[in-house]
Amino acid sequence: MRRGTYSPNSAIVRAVAYFSACWLIAGLSGVTATLFGEEIATSSQLRSLGWWVFTLGCLAVIVVAYGVIWPKGTVTHGRPRHVPMVVVFGFAWGVSQGQLYLAIRAGAAEIHDNRVVVGVVTFVAISAFTGVWHDRYWDKFVSPPHNIESWNGRKVAFCHVPNLVFTLTYLAVYDNDAIFVALQTTALVLSTWFMHFPPPSSLHEANEASVR
Repeated sequence: MRRGTYSPNSAIVRAVAYFSACWLIAGLSGVTATLFGEEIATSSQLRSLGWWVFTLGCLAVIVVAYGVIWPKGTVTHGRPRHVPMVVVFGFAWGVSQGQLYLAIRAGAAEIHDNRVVVGVVTFVAISAFTGVWHDRYWDKFVSPPHNIESWNGRKVAFCHVPNLVFTLTYLAVYDNDAIFVALQTTALVLSTWFMHFPPPSSLHEANEASVR
């Protein structure tokens, strides 16, 4: 989509439709009930040094990937940062898409009960879906113009792939669904923060006027 035709209002409507679809799929697959019905971490996990190292390691990967590397390939075209919007949108995006990823994993688990196989199938399915979804729809009709084209491959190699490899492995080892969703949410809040996702048009215009 050309930069001049971008509409924050339309983008938000489309995003909400996507978030709703994610929640619907997650609900039908049983993911949402499990996510909100289980404890965040077990008492034995909280006493385990290995669990803490892996959990904090995953968080470090997310922070470096989306807080350090991802911004290098991102431009804002002069958009001001509207803090409430980027935080709320990133949170909604992360919680919704995180559940969709869990639903994909649940579907893979229906096919095979080996955790390694489930992890590999989930990684391939999420990667394929995300690549096509962003290329054909999300980055055209929802996200504002923000990508430096020459950085797209590096973002995949050094941000998206490490994210999925570490967090899906973590999920396979510990089954901490809520922490997995929290990690995906952290990644997407950072993404919206650095791309300066715009608020609805009226607020967007007022925000731009305030920085002139």
